[in-house]
Amino acid sequence: MTNQLTKLLQQEKNVQDAAGLWKKNAGPIQLTGLTGSVKAGFLCALEETLQPARPLVILTVNRESIRAQRRELAYFYPDLAMRELYPASLIHGQVDTRNEQIMAERAAALEMIVRKEPGIIFATAEAAIQKLPAPESLVRENLKLAVGQEIGQDLVVEKLVKAGYERTEQVDTLGQVAVRGDILDVFPINGKDPVRIEWFDNTIDAMKHFNLDTQRSIGAIKQVGIMPLAVQSQEVGASLFQYLSPDQLAVLDEPAAFFEECRKSFGDNREFADQLLEAETMLLQAGECHLVTVSDLGHPYFPEAPKLHVQVRAMAPYNKNTDLLQKDLKGWLDQGVHPLIMMGTRDKAAGLAESLKGAGLPMAFAGQLQEVPDQGGVVFQGSLTNGFYFWDEKWLLLTESDIFGMQKKRRLVKSKGKGPALNYFSDIKVGDYVVHDVQGIGRYMGVETIEVNGVHRDYLQLQYAKGDKLHVPVEQVGLLHKYVGNEGTPPKLSNMGRKDWQKTTRKAQKAITILATELLRLYAQRKITPGHAFAPDTHWQKEFEDSFPFEETPDQLKAIAEIKADMEKPVPMERLLCGDVGYGKTEVAIRAAFKAVMDGKQVAVLAPTTVLAQQHLLTFSQRMGSFGVRVEMLSRFRTPKQQKEIMEKVAEGKIDVLIGTHRILNPDVEFHDLGLLIIDEEQRFGVAQKEKIKQRSAGIDVLTLSATPIPRTLHLALVKGRDMSIIESPPEDRLPVETYVAEYDDGMVREALEREIRRGGRIYYVHNRIEGLSRIAAHLRELVPGITIGMAHGRMSEDELEDVMLGFYHGDFDVLLCTTIIENGLDVPLANTIIIDGAENFGLSQLYQMRGRVGRSSRLAYAYFLYKKDRVLSEVAQKRLQAIRDFTELGAGFKIAMRDLEIRGAGNLLGAEQHGQIAGVGFDLYCRLLEKTINTLQNGGNPDEPIAPDPVIEMKLDAYIPDDYIDNPRYKLELYHRLGDMKFEDRNDLMDEIIDRFGTPPTQVENLWRVAALRDLCRKLRITGVAVRPGEIRITFDPHSKANPDVIQQLIRDYVPRATMKLGPQPQFVLKTKGMEEQPLSWLEKNLPRML
Repeated sequence: MTNQLTKLLQQEKNVQDAAGLWKKNAGPIQLTGLTGSVKAGFLCALEETLQPARPLVILTVNRESIRAQRRELAYFYPDLAMRELYPASLIHGQVDTRNEQIMAERAAALEMIVRKEPGIIFATAEAAIQKLPAPESLVRENLKLAVGQEIGQDLVVEKLVKAGYERTEQVDTLGQVAVRGDILDVFPINGKDPVRIEWFDNTIDAMKHFNLDTQRSIGAIKQVGIMPLAVQSQEVGASLFQYLSPDQLAVLDEPAAFFEECRKSFGDNREFADQLLEAETMLLQAGECHLVTVSDLGHPYFPEAPKLHVQVRAMAPYNKNTDLLQKDLKGWLDQGVHPLIMMGTRDKAAGLAESLKGAGLPMAFAGQLQEVPDQGGVVFQGSLTNGFYFWDEKWLLLTESDIFGMQKKRRLVKSKGKGPALNYFSDIKVGDYVVHDVQGIGRYMGVETIEVNGVHRDYLQLQYAKGDKLHVPVEQVGLLHKYVGNEGTPPKLSNMGRKDWQKTTRKAQKAITILATELLRLYAQRKITPGHAFAPDTHWQKEFEDSFPFEETPDQLKAIAEIKADMEKPVPMERLLCGDVGYGKTEVAIRAAFKAVMDGKQVAVLAPTTVLAQQHLLTFSQRMGSFGVRVEMLSRFRTPKQQKEIMEKVAEGKIDVLIGTHRILNPDVEFHDLGLLIIDEEQRFGVAQKEKIKQRSAGIDVLTLSATPIPRTLHLALVKGRDMSIIESPPEDRLPVETYVAEYDDGMVREALEREIRRGGRIYYVHNRIEGLSRIAAHLRELVPGITIGMAHGRMSEDELEDVMLGFYHGDFDVLLCTTIIENGLDVPLANTIIIDGAENFGLSQLYQMRGRVGRSSRLAYAYFLYKKDRVLSEVAQKRLQAIRDFTELGAGFKIAMRDLEIRGAGNLLGAEQHGQIAGVGFDLYCRLLEKTINTLQNGGNPDEPIAPDPVIEMKLDAYIPDDYIDNPRYKLELYHRLGDMKFEDRNDLMDEIIDRFGTPPTQVENLWRVAALRDLCRKLRITGVAVRPGEIRITFDPHSKANPDVIQQLIRDYVPRATMKLGPQPQFVLKTKGMEEQPLSWLEKNLPRML
């Protein structure tokens, strides 16, 4: 719907004149005098007037310009899709990379143009010079499928693989295809959701969208168009201008700067000249298009094009001078001009309107601008940056930025990429180590179907010490778990039938009970320890938060609310804030810190490195300085004299926020009134430092920040060991980092360095051996003569390290050659390339954190993970590099933490005394025992009591998953595990999912599902066994069974004389079935639920 400001602009004479010029001319027209917010408004009004073919295409110089224009256009078109035609990656050498989000956005942009869909497409000069597939080939190779269409599944798979789709076991992200029998899943590169296609013979029988996380269908569709990832035809040579139709409005923004950037980009990438268009070629093609060129001062191109200079001027800033504002408003009102004032929020608009009315000015308040009043002016809510005044109009626009300075920028919501959920057990492969709760550590050897007494069942085959084998019935799959222990150290296989495993588990249980008791004591102590209940937010808090430059993401708002609610309780806060690298955790923490300071409390911010402490000092000071909050830092960057002065001020309460490394934990640092401790990257601190943290934090609120939580922190959070907030929404306009995994190659390194330097950026080059840094520096200077290099490592003095780090931050040199000292927290927006040499030697969390150092602006960033040439990588190194390549999407830190646990092993998660127990029983069993022990102790039980065995169900039924239904071992294991864990009340939901994902199940699978439902009923009723034998059904009850005795008595009466009850230590209900018409399984399904 067209908003009122657009309607006002449509009536403006300059817009009418521009529309007339466009209609009369088939080529370009030139508009000058337009910049900032008025440019966006003018173009929207022009498009609404002309009603041309969609989408609106805007070509502009770079991504910074796109970012600014998107923000302005979002006010005029709040619901219109905005896409960017990203440049494709240009890189030499054999690399392993997929950046599905960028490919998807690129494909969707081209499809929007070809299909003339409503929306706005942006393209930078760098993207515009790249050759594109011919529009007709894009249409031709778009695979169209519809329900009822006759086309073989094999042919569809072949076409998709040729089009660049990756064939996988399960579709987890864009650009993947997976096949299960007659079902094909695909995530089109141009789609919002993946698609599930079902066949009957060679005919498409049904199509649905499905949810990536649950793999469940979410809605039927009739047809789908699947765009290729890679166009197969040789018709790649078109320009973006050839995609534009004569009836389409295309805008060339600031042509002089645009074509200059085209020339520069071509020169920078001359080695890829066959994939690029020269600026002069583009200029000729642009001259033949129905373009509108827009600029502030004009340009030398298209001299024959009709010109129109728009008579408009920007509003002068008031710099918070409200007296001058009131004087000008009075002057305009006296002249019959209606001022329209746009404020960032409804509350601000209402407040300003009230203030101006109080000053005697007729300024009304409106939530949204509806119309220009006959008298006076309007204050309303909106989000433009600058105001403007057309010379011949009787209205003008002022914005919050014009009056008060920087306005909080509206956040542009983008869809968040999703990644694969990690299911440990279904991921096990033949040869992996597993833990059997009863028999101990064995090696998984696969699934085997065995016939016993005419009945077919699947068994999981495990190998133990001395070659012993164990066949585990699939209904006991719940007893099995993947073994994760120490990285690189294979566990010792258990001896079947011996008591070694029982000894190991008893020893682990004893240690776990001690740990759980201590944990519960700590948490209980914290809950009853009196803490400071902070007051609700003040108006200063609101003003402080309104001063932040960007609007909070939804997850940030949720986290802020949760933290403030904790702070306002009379018990100490213990909260973990988990968010991906650069997702705004510090911004959330600053709000909590300000709240504490407003209540008269001091705040300590603990950082793992001096460099990160320095960064926090800058950020906190910038945000809080103008509000009178006193921020200082205590670290090795301060002289002894400075440290002494700072400590004195802290003790006297003259410093509100103290930032530092573990130095601030020392006893000589005495706070006047500490109320909040913020810990950044807790996992980087050692055991001794954590002990100090524990002592220091007694009775005060604690907020822990983590980008990649160590598995211990993650797990204890998940088992409610501490409260947890998660930030998953990416910041505005953030792109995933373009990630390459490859053998080291001089040409690739040279290309990466030169590309970043050419665009005015900086580079991290990471190598973790200090001794090799000088040699590498010399080699880099040979590769790129004239390159400037700074070095940073842990053996440097604090002064040297500070000089280098701050020099890099200020752009004194091109490359920071360093060790992993940069792993945490250094935020250099212009550093957008990182090269990690010897990537196979780093841990996954380290690799992930280092990649997070780049891509912190709207610029596309690059990460190169290079491993030694001709080196055979270990399985662990391969898994790490594959994970870092796979998890490129925004918000992958949570998944990285889980995968890192799997690869790295449990490590020293809970202190040295627990380390051996984890290695002995495996992390999964350890965590389950810990969780069980905590729950048992909380409920007053005995944690040493053995777990009740699962009910034994004996039936002569074929109950297994045949290969011709599901032939993928991973899916089989997953389904067996799901059936083993299935709750009786969820049985129909799981069957719906089975049918949805795999098709109609055969009798064997249906039997498996029915027996699994019975087993859970038995658990609930505390029935230890059900045996269906020739002529009878025998149900064995636990002495403490929860079965309803009245129902059992009624069953005996209903089936007399067939039914009897045998009393004893384990009572049994026996039903003679000879001559009964009802099948035993059906009888059980009908009558066991009655016993609940």
